[in-house]
Amino acid sequence: MPAGPLFERVVYGAINVVLCMQYYTLAACFGLLLAQQDAATRALLLKYDARFWHLDLEVSHLSLNLKGYARTQLTVTATSLDTLAFELHSALTVDSVRVGGVRQSFLRRGHTIRIPLNPQPPQGTLVEAEVFYRGTPPSTGATGIFNRASPTWGNQVTWTLTQPFYAHTWWPCKQILTDKADSVWVFLTVPAGTKAGSNGLLEGVDTLSDGRLRYKWKSRYPIAYYLVAFAVAEYIDYSFYAPIPGLSQPVLVQNYIYNNPGTLPQFRAQIDTTAALLREFSKLFGPYPFHEEKYGHIMAPFSGGMEHQTMTTQGFFTFTLTAHELAHQWFGDYVTCASWQDIWLNEGFASYSEYLALQKLGTASAARNWLVSTHDNIISSPCGSVWVPDTLNDSRIFDSRLSYDKGAYLLHMLRYRVRNDSLFFAALRAYLQNQAYGVALAGNFRQTFENATGLSLGTFFQQYYYGQGHPRFAVRWNNAGPDLWVEITQQASCPSRTPFFETPIPIYLQRTSAPDTTIHLFLTQSPQTFYIPNAGTIISLRLDPDYWLIREILSITQDVSLGLPEIATPALRLFPNPLPQGQTLYLEAPAAMQVSFTDASGRLVYQTALQPGINPLTPPLSPGFYLVTGDRLLHTQPLRLLIQ
Repeated sequence: MPAGPLFERVVYGAINVVLCMQYYTLAACFGLLLAQQDAATRALLLKYDARFWHLDLEVSHLSLNLKGYARTQLTVTATSLDTLAFELHSALTVDSVRVGGVRQSFLRRGHTIRIPLNPQPPQGTLVEAEVFYRGTPPSTGATGIFNRASPTWGNQVTWTLTQPFYAHTWWPCKQILTDKADSVWVFLTVPAGTKAGSNGLLEGVDTLSDGRLRYKWKSRYPIAYYLVAFAVAEYIDYSFYAPIPGLSQPVLVQNYIYNNPGTLPQFRAQIDTTAALLREFSKLFGPYPFHEEKYGHIMAPFSGGMEHQTMTTQGFFTFTLTAHELAHQWFGDYVTCASWQDIWLNEGFASYSEYLALQKLGTASAARNWLVSTHDNIISSPCGSVWVPDTLNDSRIFDSRLSYDKGAYLLHMLRYRVRNDSLFFAALRAYLQNQAYGVALAGNFRQTFENATGLSLGTFFQQYYYGQGHPRFAVRWNNAGPDLWVEITQQASCPSRTPFFETPIPIYLQRTSAPDTTIHLFLTQSPQTFYIPNAGTIISLRLDPDYWLIREILSITQDVSLGLPEIATPALRLFPNPLPQGQTLYLEAPAAMQVSFTDASGRLVYQTALQPGINPLTPPLSPGFYLVTGDRLLHTQPLRLLIQ
C-alpha cells in the first residue's frame, strides 16, 4: 500500500477516538491513529485548500504510459505556505514544476513532491501550481490506473479507479476527503479511432496534426479526489435525455459503450432503465445533483462499477448495479463521507437504493428476494461493525457484508422506526441538503435525521452502527380468552461487543375472530413479557415476517403456562408500544391512580388520572421516548413508552 494516503483519519481521529474507546482500549485507539500518520506530509497538505484541478494528459488505450501536466489552483489556509506538497507515485517522473508561472525547484520524498516557496505566500493567497510529469504508473499491487482487454468483448481499455487511496498513482493530488475542489477539467489526447470519457461536459474535441484527438471535459461542481477519472478505448457514443421531476430541462445520459456489434444490443435495455432510475431517485432524494452537466456510463473490463462523478465506470449492466452506482451520485458524490470510517454514508445508502429501485420499478418478489438474501448474508457471521475501525485495510473498508449489506439494513431499520415513508425520505433529503456538495460524518446524518423525525437514536447507533452483531430471539406466547401474552428472550450474536439490542419488534398475528394484524412491541430487557388485552383468538404468531430487522429467530412456542402473574405486586401495563403519534394508548391499571409522563430529560410533560382496568388515552405528546409512572406503584420500575 502506498505511503501517502489515509490522512483524513488525522483530521477526524480526535472525533472518532471517543467512539472507538467504547469498544477498544485507549492505547489501541490511539495506536490505530498513530499507525496511519505521516506527520510531515500531512502537515504540509493541510496548509492549503484545493480549488481547481486541470489535468492535460496524453494517454492511449494500448498502454499505461502517460504524459502531461496537472494544474492546481489553491488557497493558502496556514499562516504562510513555506512548502507546497502534492502526492505522486515515485514511478512517475517529474520534469518540472511551476508556481505562479515561475519554474521552481522541488524534492521527491517517496510518493510526495515538495516545493519550497520563497517568498512564502500568506494565508488567503490564491496560488497556481503546475506539475509536468510522465512515465508508466505501476501495473501491479496497489494502483489506480489499469490497462486490460475485455475478456468478453476483446476491447483494449485504459481506465482509472482510484478509490480509496490511489489517485496519486496517475496524477499529482491531495488525497484528503474533506478537501473537495470547486471544479475540474480533464483534457485527454488519445489515438485516432478512440474516445475518452471523463467528468462533466464534453466541451470540444480537437483533431491534432498527427490525427490524434483531444477530448476536453469540464465539470464545474465540487468533486473529491477519488471521483476524478477517465477511460479510453474504441467506444461508440449512445446518448439520450431523461426528464427529471422538478427540473425544466432533461438530463443528458451519455454512454461510452464498446465499439462491437453485439455490445450495445446486449446492454441497451438495462442502460435505458437509467432514465427511469433518474426519475425515481430524483423523487426520493431530490433532483439529480449534477443536472447541469450529465450522467452517464463508460465501460471498462472489471467486475462491477465505480461511481465516478457524472460518468460511472461499469464492466457490464444489470438493474441493481446500475441503480447502485447512480444512487452514489447523491450518496458519495453530492455528499461524500468525510472519513473512510463512515463509508456507510456512501455504500450503505447506495446499496439500500438497490432495494428502493426494486420497490419502485421491479417486482414485489424481486424486492423481497433482495431483502432476504441481504439479511441472510449479514447474519452469516456473528460479529463486525458497520463503522470501520481499520482504514488501513481496503477490504475492511469495502466489506460487502458490513459496509454494504448491514449498512443498507440500518437504513431499512430506521425506515421501520419512522413508519412513515414521507417523513423518512424527507429526512434523507434534509441530510443531503444540509451537506450539499460537501462531506459528512455519521454524526451529521444522525443529527439531521433526529431533527427531522423527532427520534432519539443514540442507543441505535451505539448498538447497531458502532456495536457488533445482531439479536437472536426466542418467543413464548399464550392466548387466553381475548388476551395475549408474549414473552421475548434475546441473545446477542456477539455478546462480548454488544450484549443487548434495544429494539422495536413487529409481531404478526393470524386471528380467527378478526382480521390478521401486526402489533409493535419494544424490547428494553431480556426476557420481557408483554400483555396485549383484547387481541382476539390467535391461530399463529410470527416475528418480523417482512424482514424489517436484522435478527435470528431461535424459536416461537405457544405455552399455555404463560400468563398474568399473581397480583402480589400490582403492575401498570400499556399497549401499543411504540405508539403512533395521535393514536389511542391503552393503560391497564390495577387500581385508581395518577400516571405521569416524563421526557428523556426528566421533565414532567403530562399527567392524568386512571380508573381500575383498561383506560383508553390519547396523550398530547410529540414523538420520542417517555417514562410512565403511577403514584400508587412506588416500588416498580417505570414503563418506557416510544411515541412515533
